[in-house]
Amino acid sequence: MKLSKDEKGVGVDQHLYRSMIGSLLYLTVSRPDIAFAVGVCARYQAEPKVSHLNQAGSADDRKSTSGGCFFLGNNLISWFSKKQNCVSLSMAEAEYIAVGSSCSQLVWMK
Repeated sequence: MKLSKDEKGVGVDQHLYRSMIGSLLYLTVSRPDIAFAVGVCARYQAEPKVSHLNQAGSADDRKSTSGGCFFLGNNLISWFSKKQNCVSLSMAEAEYIAVGSSCSQLVWMK
């Protein structure tokens, strides 16, 4: 299922939703496998709906999401998951943008 603004959906307690997202963001420090899903859910903190508690993915725009993990030997030292700034016209273009983002992160760490 894909998330959307769901303007006609049933609202939920904003404070509770933000509290849940905050707890999950804290957890992503040690759990990079959930970073993407938490990031998608965090986009809807302004007006959370019941559908935001039950689904994942984004249908509001056509922007791709880049992600990467960086290892030093066998140890994971950094990771990221970020929505791309522009809409890609092909998968190849989206991958090219992701590689550029990963390379800039790697140069910064070096």
